[in-house]
Formats: sequence, structure tokens, C-alpha cells
Amino acid sequence: MEKAANKLIEASKYHSLRFERKFIFQDMYLEDIINHIVLTSPYGFREIFTRRSVNNIYFDDFNYSFYKQNVSGDGDRKKYRLRWYGDDFSMVKKATMEIKKKFGEVGDKYSYKLKNLQLNLNQLSADEVQNAVITELKNTDNRELLFSFQNLFPALYNTYERRYFLSSCGAFRITLDYNMKFYNPHYKDYRISEYTLESQETVFELKYETAHDKESRKLTQKWHNRMSKNSKYVNGIDFITA
Repeated sequence: MEKAANKLIEASKYHSLRFERKFIFQDMYLEDIINHIVLTSPYGFREIFTRRSVNNIYFDDFNYSFYKQNVSGDGDRKKYRLRWYGDDFSMVKKATMEIKKKFGEVGDKYSYKLKNLQLNLNQLSADEVQNAVITELKNTDNRELLFSFQNLFPALYNTYERRYFLSSCGAFRITLDYNMKFYNPHYKDYRISEYTLESQETVFELKYETAHDKESRKLTQKWHNRMSKNSKYVNGIDFITA
């Protein structure tokens, strides 16, 4: 109990702790999940954005420490990713560097916009991508982030489609991720290393701040799917190194 209390005190220093509860739906069409689970909820979910493609480059060190932390279930862990949006995965623009930190079951996220970073992944090796990111980070005031990236490299490329829903009370958000694809950035042409998840697999994620955890039980009690530890980064690394 004392150890758990210390974790909570330490985590309370961060600004936006929240739960991210994941559920995996297999062999169920996306529209059926939306119409029969999301939109029928008494919490009055409505779609808040249009569908968009989410693109990521995950970074790790040469020991794959972030991957190993996740697999072993370390209480305190983190991951670094570059994220941008758009149907053309190869064109990186308006990107944001995100550092996600986990403290047991809750997490926090820090974001740094890299406004001037523009990359064509079809023309750049993983090393060139890394050098371009470091060059852009030198233009920021975040010396700690720049220092961290001296020891990191692109470990995984990832893209998927996402739809967003918000409860009428504003406390709960649902994202549905599908058409998941993974690429090995260390191929000369990363596109020949494409791996895809099962066509009917959807990652259903419920996100909310810690204050609403008790209320969330009412929301999820009618769902028949169990929560999953599903990690896109871990799944992707497993695919490309199999």
C-alpha cells in the first residue's frame, strides 16, 4: 500500500493524468461497433471529428529499452513518437513529438510541435530521418528532449485510421483504430516490409481523467470484451522482428 501511495504522490506532479482503457474487437465490422455499442450507450456519444489517418514514427534506443519496459509491465515507463496526420503516410508535415509516460495504470503525455519539419519517407533512410529530427529539435528550447534523442533511433513506422467520439457529459472519449499497418524503417524501401493486423480487428480505446474512474465502471459493464494491454508499438516490433 505504501508503495502504491508513493506512486500516486509522484504521479500527481504531472498535469493531465488519465486512464486509457483498451478493448480489442475482432470479427466485428467497424460500423456495427459504432451503431450497436458506441451510439447506443446511455452516455450519449457523438462523433466529434471526421475520420483521419494517424501516422507515427516510434523511437527507441539500441537496447529496445522502451519496448522491454512495456513487455515486462514496468510501473514507470515511457515512449517517444513523432505523430502527424494525413492519408499520404510518406509525407511528414505539421508533426508533433509526443512523449507518453505511464505511472501504473494512469498516464500523461507531453507534446512538442515541430512546425518546420517536413520529410518524404520515400526518399530518406532511418538515419536521415533521425538526423532531420535532431536538427529540428536544436531549434527548440527543450535541451532535455534534444539530449534524449542523441541515443534514440526510428524503431517502427505505423499508420492507421481513427474515428473519435465524445460523451454528452464531456468526461469520456472513445477512439476506434482500424486498418493498422506497420513498417520496418530499416529497409531501404520501407514499403516492402508492410505488416497488417487482421482486417476485422479494431482497437477500441476509452479515455478519461482519473476523477471519472468510478463512473467509468457503469459505462463499460455492458461491454462483453475484456480490457487488453494492447500496445501498437509492441505489436509492431513483434511483427517486424518475427
